[in-house]
Amino acid sequence: MNIDVHFIGGFGTVAWVDVKEYEALQPDKIAVDGGEQNLKELNVTFSKPLKELLSTETVVDDAALISIDSKGTDARVRQGAQFNIQRLSFEEGNAAETLDEAKVALWKLIKKGQVHNLQK
Repeated sequence: MNIDVHFIGGFGTVAWVDVKEYEALQPDKIAVDGGEQNLKELNVTFSKPLKELLSTETVVDDAALISIDSKGTDARVRQGAQFNIQRLSFEEGNAAETLDEAKVALWKLIKKGQVHNLQK
């Protein structure tokens, strides 16, 4: 039997999924190991610096990390009454499997002021 999988993730994310690749994948350790608690802790530390980083090009009223995986994090950004989701990708080769590794990766991006790593 042949199975085709079409992923529809919202925000324009649509893709065909290779079933064999999908079956071989393992969940990201950081996403599985207390993802919600990790996000709470990261937001305590990074909400303000992230808002400041994003405000260099336009006024941002609020920024909060809403998901995390080994390759980066997604931030919900509010400008007035408008919300959007932006991806903050960790540097190539710096996958984060623990909360401490995620903190190091986020500080690196913030200290470099890498706004260009944020994608809508």
